[in-house]
Amino acid sequence: MENDEADLMAKARDEAVRFLTVRSRTVAEVRQRLRRRGFAPEVTERTLADLKRLRLLDDAATARGWIESCLRSRPLGSARVAQELRRRGVAPEVVRTVLAEFAGALDAEGTAVALLRRQRWRYAQLEEAVARRRMLGFMARRGYDQEAAWKAIDRVWEEWQGHEGERDS
Repeated sequence: MENDEADLMAKARDEAVRFLTVRSRTVAEVRQRLRRRGFAPEVTERTLADLKRLRLLDDAATARGWIESCLRSRPLGSARVAQELRRRGVAPEVVRTVLAEFAGALDAEGTAVALLRRQRWRYAQLEEAVARRRMLGFMARRGYDQEAAWKAIDRVWEEWQGHEGERDS
């Protein structure tokens, strides 16, 4: 029986490591994967404990990496980041800690402005009120609070108006 248990643990560990090679995962994601593959809860939990001990599984590191990736490719506000991390099964205290580390970058006006600048094509042909309303909705869906969104919208709208005046002259 001891040998069967060792084989089962090895299979679970192999499955988890294979799952982790694609990208970093949270403990909850790996737990769900192992359970879907039919591993018993006690085998799953022991496998997770082994992976944590080996530092192959770390929710805080996974969250940091995911946030860094978002900041490079698709900026999100802290509210959206928190929602995504919770959806991936990251514990609330880990979410709070990691968000605190990235607070300056996530909700920075510069990040929000850069995001809106890339979206100019969406709003260029619209009336000001319609464009501003849509920009606010876009920023809200990206997780920016209303104050940060309005600051970014005002700044970008002024820039766009200045550039249009330059073209008309």
